[in-house]
Amino acid sequence: MMELQKDFHPNLLETAVGAVLCEPAPDDLSPEQITQLLAVVRQAVDRPCPVTLMQRVKNMRPLAKIAVAASALIVLAGLLSWLVPGGGIAVAFADVAETLNAIQSATWKGTHVVEMTGPEKKTITEKQVGMFLAPSHERIEMSGNVAGPQNINIIDGQKNKILSFYLPTKTASVIDIAKIPAWQKERKPPIGQEFLAIRELAANARSGKAGKVERLGRKTLDGQPTEGFRIPFGVATVEIWANAKTLLPVRVVEVDEAPGGGHKVRIEMTDFKVNVPLDKSLFSLDVPPGYTVQQVAHPDTSKSPWSCLADALKMVAEHNGGVFPPTLRGERGIDGLMQQAVKTFMENRGKGSPVETTKLGMDMSMKMGDTYDALNYRPPQAFHYFGKDVKLGTPNRPILWIEPNKTGDRCVVIYADLSIKEISAKEMPKMPPSEEKGERKTP
Repeated sequence: MMELQKDFHPNLLETAVGAVLCEPAPDDLSPEQITQLLAVVRQAVDRPCPVTLMQRVKNMRPLAKIAVAASALIVLAGLLSWLVPGGGIAVAFADVAETLNAIQSATWKGTHVVEMTGPEKKTITEKQVGMFLAPSHERIEMSGNVAGPQNINIIDGQKNKILSFYLPTKTASVIDIAKIPAWQKERKPPIGQEFLAIRELAANARSGKAGKVERLGRKTLDGQPTEGFRIPFGVATVEIWANAKTLLPVRVVEVDEAPGGGHKVRIEMTDFKVNVPLDKSLFSLDVPPGYTVQQVAHPDTSKSPWSCLADALKMVAEHNGGVFPPTLRGERGIDGLMQQAVKTFMENRGKGSPVETTKLGMDMSMKMGDTYDALNYRPPQAFHYFGKDVKLGTPNRPILWIEPNKTGDRCVVIYADLSIKEISAKEMPKMPPSEEKGERKTP
């Protein structure tokens, strides 16, 4: 682009238009011919050549001059955008991904809004301040709706540990993320790494490993001209709005809405400041004096996403009178009923010391996180649910089957007794006609 800018002459368009005025285009010059000739001109610009672009136009035959001028009059804005960087040309997503990857430190403000559509129908808002220090350190300070941080998470990607402080009770939890199951690592960076998650998603989208990038056009945000891009991420979508000139992030928005209702999560990151000095002590895993430390149980690496999903179905069925819910997702599915089940569980068992209650809450949060990761492990259309009103423990009764991924030929079946089998799609047992019609696809 620098070569084009150096090579561009401001009188090029005037010369081309002058050619039209002096040598009018013949009547038999078709639009297709004009388009072809303009393409030849564009290719010529890209080829190394000792002469300038202006000289190339002067040396063209009259017919070529006429074609360029006529085409320029038709696509004036597009031609100028193509020739001049920053003159309206759309920002390339690959450049945005590369800029994200080069950031060595960053701070931002975050807002997490969770809208529950279950029986309680409440909205939970969490305010955050985030910090990132290359290569893989992050610090997230969460304040809820009160002044000052209530919870601080420090993530060290090199040591594969998370240190979590709960300030009101002066308790600290340590999570060993080195033993996170491989299937969770396939989807995103370890738990809590928000900035790295964005960077990795952008890199995967750039290389074609993530979903197709959708260009959202231009918008002024926080007083800055930005270019927006949308990337699918499981059942969620992520929008990255970058400054149209610097390509640095201005706003990132993730929206996760459960199919069929149940909850809607909106995560927004704003006020980015990049490559700022950050003291390494902010990311230390040393526990301050006066805090009680508890070691949270390590994640069970032996569990697959489907065993995590089977555990969630068991919890929901037990809360639902011993029968599986009418839908897999939504208010009357895992999303709504699991929230109720966890609340009941905490009310019944979360009456111990602050340390025990904090640990129990952390365990329940990890269980719910594993469940949603499993549900997002395949696209929504890959899940087929047949569990409506089926009793927990019914033998030989499939309640859910999951289609294989693009490269596989085996599907997974979860039965009412929570056993899990992997079979070919041809072996999938047929459902009763009434259920086949009503529950074939996950709502």
